[in-house]
Amino acid sequence: MNGKFTAEQLTKFTLYAEWLILSTWWIGDNWSSLMQSVGASEKVFRLMDLLPSRQLTSKGLRLQKLEGRIQYADVEFSYPSRPSAPILRRLNLTLNPNEVVAIVGLSGSGKSTIVNLLLQLYEPTNGQILIDGVPLSELDTRWFRERIGFVGQEPKLFRMDVTSNIKYGCPREVSQEEVEWAAKQAYAHDFLMALPDGYNTIVDDALLSGGQKQRVAIARALLRDPAILVLDEATSALDAESEHYVKSVITEVSTDPKARRTVIIIAHRLSTIQAADRIIVMENGSIVEDGKHSDLVKQNG
Repeated sequence: MNGKFTAEQLTKFTLYAEWLILSTWWIGDNWSSLMQSVGASEKVFRLMDLLPSRQLTSKGLRLQKLEGRIQYADVEFSYPSRPSAPILRRLNLTLNPNEVVAIVGLSGSGKSTIVNLLLQLYEPTNGQILIDGVPLSELDTRWFRERIGFVGQEPKLFRMDVTSNIKYGCPREVSQEEVEWAAKQAYAHDFLMALPDGYNTIVDDALLSGGQKQRVAIARALLRDPAILVLDEATSALDAESEHYVKSVITEVSTDPKARRTVIIIAHRLSTIQAADRIIVMENGSIVEDGKHSDLVKQNG
């Protein structure tokens, strides 16, 4: 170039220099993010490599028929991070087959922990849980969980059609008629039929109200025809109208003579569970009252 630049060459040089500087900055910035991601991913991979205390496998006992008798024998539980703060204290509780039992208490009283231990999300610190007289730890975990229907406070619905949402997790093949039967049991059929495409409508966050989502989740649980049905705070976050419908479902499930199953209802308010056969009142990890609604009212419970 004989020490001279044309205007075109100078423009190209300036642009290339700018691109080089930006690319170098981009590499440095992304390299820093990449190193942070590598550090975080190492923690994730270490966590994934950890073996749970009990493997979720198909090994273990499978009862010929699950009757639904649940017994907590001297059960104690503390979170590993807080071993000095017991959540359950020598809990002794028996739930009989086909019995509707409500467990109430303030937050932190241990009522949801009772369910979490039954679902084997945690292991008791001491004591054991028996299912039809057999230690829960000896049962086939997958087999047992397939026979439990669970509805939590904030049910998860997926971005797929309503029918698929109700079928989700069901361990057996079911027909559309069975899906609609479960929806009718949960007082969900009418509003589902009113959707643009009925049961073929794709679910999104804005499609259904909180109470409607709860009823779809209850339909999902009932479709499994579970031997044990757990409703954990199913009405605590709902408005009055939605709570009315869900309470109607709970009453229907609790009093239907054809539905032979053990039902556990976790709640804050006694008004939600008046139809229960028994009401267990929890406080500081222990049972302080146990009886029918009328008995507890007489005792100022």
